[in-house]
Amino acid sequence: MKNHQILLKKCFQCFRMKLLMGKRSLFIMDKKVHFKMHKVKKQWVTIAVTGMSLGAVSAVSLGTNDGVVQADEHTDATVAIPDITVDTGTVSNDTTAAQDPTTAVAATNDVATDQAAPTATFDLTTDTTNTVVANAVDTAATVGTDRAATTTDTTATNDTAVDTTNNNTTTDTTTVTDRAATRERRATGARRGPTGGRRATPVNGNTNNANNTVTVVNNDLPATNNVVTDGPSHIKTIDGKQYYVEDDGTIRKNYVLERNGGSQYFNAETGELSNQKEYRFDKNGGTGSSADSTNTNVTVNGDKNAFYGTTDKDIELVDGYFTANTWYRPKEILKDGKEWTASTENDKRPLLTVWWPSKAIQASYLNYMKEQGLGTNQTYTSFSSQTQMDQAALEVQKRIEERIAREGNTDWLRTTIKNFVKTQPGWNSTSENLDNSDHLQGGALLYNNDSRTSHANSDYRLLNRTPTSQTGKHNPKYTKDTSNGGFEFLLANDIDNSNPAVQAEQLNWLHYIMNIGTITGGSEDENFDGVRVDAVDNVNADLLQIASDYFKAKYGSDQSQDQAIKHMSILEAWSHNDPYYNEDTKGAQLPMDDPMHLALVYSLLRPIGNRSGVEPLISNSINDRSESGKNSKRMANYAFVRAHDSEVQSIIGQIIKNEINPQSTGNTFTLDEMKKAFEIYNRDMRSANKQYTQYNIPSAYALMLTHKDTVPRVYYGDMYTDDGQYMAQKSPYYDAIETLLKGRIRYAAGGQDMKVNYIGYGNTNGWDAAGVLTSVRYGTGANSASDAGTAETRNQGMAVIVSNQPALRLTSNLTINMGAAHRNQAYRPLLLTTNDGVATYLNDSDANGIVKYTDGNGNLTFNANEIRGIRNPQVDGYLAVWVPVGASENQDVRVAPSKEKNSSGLVYESNAALDSQVIYEGFSNFQDFVQNPSQYTNKKIAENASLFKSWGITSFELAPQYVSSDDGTFLDSVIQNGYAFTDRYDIAMSKDNKYGSLADLKAALKALHAVGISAIADWVPDQIYNLPGDEVVTATRVNNYGETKDGAIINHSLYAAKTRTFGNDYQGKYGGAFLDELKRLYPQIFDRVQISNGKRMTTDEKITKWSAKYMNGTNILDRGSEYVLKNGLNGYYGTNGGKVSLPKVVGSNQSTNNDNQNGDGSGKFEKSWGSVYYRYNDGKRAKNAFIKDNDGNVYYFDNSGRMAIGEKTIDGKQYFFLANGVQLRDGYRQNRRGQVFYYDQNGVLNANGKQDPKPDNNNNNTSGRNQFVQIGNNVWAYYDGNGKRVTGHQNINGQELFFDNNGVQVKGRTVNENGTIRYYDANSGELARNRFAEIEPGVWAYFNNDGAAVKGSQNINGQDLYFDQNGRQVKGALANVDGNLRYYDVNSGDLYRNRFHEIDGSWYYFDGNGNAVKGMVNINGQNLLFDNNGKQIKGHLVRVNGVVRYFDPNSGEMAVNRWVEVSPGWWVYFDGEGRGQI
Repeated sequence: MKNHQILLKKCFQCFRMKLLMGKRSLFIMDKKVHFKMHKVKKQWVTIAVTGMSLGAVSAVSLGTNDGVVQADEHTDATVAIPDITVDTGTVSNDTTAAQDPTTAVAATNDVATDQAAPTATFDLTTDTTNTVVANAVDTAATVGTDRAATTTDTTATNDTAVDTTNNNTTTDTTTVTDRAATRERRATGARRGPTGGRRATPVNGNTNNANNTVTVVNNDLPATNNVVTDGPSHIKTIDGKQYYVEDDGTIRKNYVLERNGGSQYFNAETGELSNQKEYRFDKNGGTGSSADSTNTNVTVNGDKNAFYGTTDKDIELVDGYFTANTWYRPKEILKDGKEWTASTENDKRPLLTVWWPSKAIQASYLNYMKEQGLGTNQTYTSFSSQTQMDQAALEVQKRIEERIAREGNTDWLRTTIKNFVKTQPGWNSTSENLDNSDHLQGGALLYNNDSRTSHANSDYRLLNRTPTSQTGKHNPKYTKDTSNGGFEFLLANDIDNSNPAVQAEQLNWLHYIMNIGTITGGSEDENFDGVRVDAVDNVNADLLQIASDYFKAKYGSDQSQDQAIKHMSILEAWSHNDPYYNEDTKGAQLPMDDPMHLALVYSLLRPIGNRSGVEPLISNSINDRSESGKNSKRMANYAFVRAHDSEVQSIIGQIIKNEINPQSTGNTFTLDEMKKAFEIYNRDMRSANKQYTQYNIPSAYALMLTHKDTVPRVYYGDMYTDDGQYMAQKSPYYDAIETLLKGRIRYAAGGQDMKVNYIGYGNTNGWDAAGVLTSVRYGTGANSASDAGTAETRNQGMAVIVSNQPALRLTSNLTINMGAAHRNQAYRPLLLTTNDGVATYLNDSDANGIVKYTDGNGNLTFNANEIRGIRNPQVDGYLAVWVPVGASENQDVRVAPSKEKNSSGLVYESNAALDSQVIYEGFSNFQDFVQNPSQYTNKKIAENASLFKSWGITSFELAPQYVSSDDGTFLDSVIQNGYAFTDRYDIAMSKDNKYGSLADLKAALKALHAVGISAIADWVPDQIYNLPGDEVVTATRVNNYGETKDGAIINHSLYAAKTRTFGNDYQGKYGGAFLDELKRLYPQIFDRVQISNGKRMTTDEKITKWSAKYMNGTNILDRGSEYVLKNGLNGYYGTNGGKVSLPKVVGSNQSTNNDNQNGDGSGKFEKSWGSVYYRYNDGKRAKNAFIKDNDGNVYYFDNSGRMAIGEKTIDGKQYFFLANGVQLRDGYRQNRRGQVFYYDQNGVLNANGKQDPKPDNNNNNTSGRNQFVQIGNNVWAYYDGNGKRVTGHQNINGQELFFDNNGVQVKGRTVNENGTIRYYDANSGELARNRFAEIEPGVWAYFNNDGAAVKGSQNINGQDLYFDQNGRQVKGALANVDGNLRYYDVNSGDLYRNRFHEIDGSWYYFDGNGNAVKGMVNINGQNLLFDNNGKQIKGHLVRVNGVVRYFDPNSGEMAVNRWVEVSPGWWVYFDGEGRGQI
């Protein structure tokens, strides 16, 4: 006691007992703590005798009643100085000198410098059962928040704690605080200097742990993000809050977990465990409205602002309905912001300046107008006073009128209100089920027939009538593709091509396009010759018959091969059923050979690891070129390597997402993003090790341009760069492709044989395919190697040698049989792989003596030194093309078409004449906008017609020539490529399009015709963009196929679509204008009964104005589900149908909405006897009614009026309501048996969860075996030899792939295979090996040679990286590695070494091994202290190994040879060794 008497000598007499009436803090641990009061000279002192275990130490507030014990004299208190035992040392930058303190340093609360409150003697046993662990150092330690409420009881409801007894989340728990709040921090008075102040007095705790040490650190430092498992395996505590965490680290949100005795709810915002019993409606005034009502009829100045009238002159309505952008004529206006004056018919004002659907929207309006400089200085919420908000609205109205007077117009106000409307969830895509994975523009809407919108009703809208399902049922004859075909809803306004009037209009438009020259006053050589039919699998297949009928009737394309080729037309038909359908219907257009395209892509263009062998290049085609299949029935087709929207657009989107804008969907991006992406794209294209662009482009063209039985189509973007001005910059492949094109004219003729030669080996990153493909053409007159041919055969024919293995080495010679016609003949290269690229030798003289000779059997032999794999910017493997020496430079092996009709009745037959054709797709999506008119595409085409002829081009496919919309809702309208148009007849007439003027187009057509090249137009009958007029329709949110989307918010709801034109455009001038003449000239076209609808086309209804009745639906327009303003449960405000329903204006009698049961449902929530009720404003209770509060939460009141809780079946639909009555929407519920149920956007149970649109209903395909089938947009399945979809891990054609339980190929995501995390490429689906992959936005993983996600510490490419147990790379965070704390850079992920770093306000130092140092260390001459979590101690008095020390609050350096004021008025001197003198 004597020591205590000395230590507690009183220094100040000014303290008063009232200063000690707050709670005080003492250090406690997880064992029983005894507190005893000792009276020393009438000074009450608290002595803590503690049995401490090594671990986290927290502070607890103790006391009786309000925490005060009265004393008879002024009270002083002790200063508790924690003891700490640490090792000391100097930090070395040597990576072998890792810091390893022998004593662990555990985090505890900060050093107490507050006065200890006098308290009565009592015992306290700490109980950590329900304690939230905020800093996960020791789960047994009590850790609390950093502040306690002043003078209030320390017991607080903590809604994140789990009651381990009954598993209910609503159990109260004791929240322990580490710092007591006092009414005043210190007594006022003079503060003494170093020579005479109060000394800090340590309280020596009695330590009972093995090392007799305890560490105290500042708990104000943020807790680390350690995760502590608590309760069920998926419930984890993170930073003191509980979450439901999946095995892959995903945090569940809006998730109900039912457990015995109750349920837990993890909220929709953060996923944090939340208190279900907290009533939400109490937070927003306790008022509400009917669940499907958007309004509470909030209005101001009803008498002045009342509607002047209800005619069209008085109110701007859409089809008689109010919208959020409605303007109206009020009875009076506040003229100049000064005086109410009778309005004139020109004085219209926005409805939203005086009326709002809800209080929340009124608050948003006031806040928005404040930002525009038109409001008050206050910010409002739905809890604000209605009177104050109304007054603020009047002030806004006044300022609006003042500005109208200043500017003399209301144009600015229209823009302001439109912009405000866009901010509200009910009026933007937030309430449209926006989902970019579901539709190219985020979602689709189907128009429904409804009496409320009878003007938009249709007898047609027959969806998904693709070639495979033209009658509405899948045609069993076509088995290559078992899907429903392409998406019905592709883009923009989806035109109803099943409507006979629309079908006739499509014919009218086709005729206009084909005859654009003569219709606009020019000559026939300014007309088009053929068409490309866009998006065949997305339109009604009746159009294919209509187009074919037109070409047969007008051009006689079925009367001879010559006429067919003169009017060469093609289909963009991706389904593998389409070629067979086209053949059966004797179509006048060529189908594409997509199987061949896929073979070229996956055998040659893809990177190693995503590449197949070369075997598919022979037989994966419409026309099998294998030895056994080459003489089978042939089908006419066209082939291509790339296209304007294939193998380009997706790559640019991926570059933008990966390197420029991670938030990009890939479907829409800015011109600036595109420019940056092309810098990367073009650089990558010119590199040997490509990250994005395609490999082996010349090899793919070498095969395609020399193939028999196909018409090759060359893509502009492979000759020139996709970006930049037209034809301004050649691609790296230009020389090789041009040489192939010109060489094709001289040599590509006769029969063809292809073979894979297994004569070598190679291994690139574990990929060891090494087959060498050879393709031989024998020349005219020789169909096989044994044919002797004719005199002209000798100088024709060619051989192509291709490998896709850059590490290829031959083990034996390669021998190619060039055929009997070529015995003992000299051959020279046309193309030859070099170290740097591809050398070209068009003429014999170019070959510089490089010659090889066939033997007496016609065999051409190559040894291992002549053929070897290489990687350069053009070839990844090997490529060579050899041709006979001796052909003249003007040799032309092409064959002219016959004037005879095909006996088969087919328009096109595969033959030598058709093989002689070459189509040039003469544009790129990404051409730059011109800087001057001389750069226009069509001008350049006219200037270069002779060049195209020299390449052997016979048909030139021009870009779509329509003036583009610039609405930016999809890529097409950003780059303005012609596919996104508003007026289909505006072919560069209202203004120049991207490619030039109408005159430029006609000049280009004329120039092409002058050199014998036909011109192909682009016919785009599927969609039309951004029409100028609004129309109210009844709509339902659907998937791409027109099936109602689960949880559709818009479901048979009124919606304002942009579907109208007004007849004042070129549609008005030319729509239907040619139908009567066409019917007179070609009646057979109109006699056909169309397959899909059983009707003939009509000429009675000519479409000069578009409207919704001619459409299936539209993309979501960012209008929202409530843009057409609702009135009550089922009603809408408007003047349609002879009924007037106006928004209720206070002070007037105009509202027709007086019955709450049929109106907006305004009222108030009531709590009574343990139940909740809802009372309408008319005094009646809501029964059998859905009600929503002002925040949009939905409740249900049953037939007794009580609020529903738990599961509830209503009108046959199942719902779930939380304990506070809030309906679960777009969320999941897991029942006690572990079953998980999904409740959609409307709260309706969907036991299947969120499902992607199901492409088909059958996983079996008995006709298609051992083949891939496309079942959606980049969605594939594979059918095995039994015709059944495979599942799980599969090796197919040398690729390692994975298919989910439904047989859908996994692409672009990870799969947990028996505990191993793997990733499958987003494009090919191939297992990722030896590379990084972005598995989620911003989350990276690395997959090793086995394809497994690596975990833990890894050295990759010289970087020390760390991956967590889910394989996710740690960046910008701490990781515990083998007991050491390490930090990894936020950008590179590289390990920090030999440096300080601040993390969440705390400083750490990482040594040469990257480990956070702990304990006493010397760094750069400074003596510093770090706690057991590596956090630097600053500004605290601590006892280190029995010695009191102090560490500077700024530098953290130990105090030496100086006085320190460690607490107001208390000074301590630290000697030369840093020892405190107390």
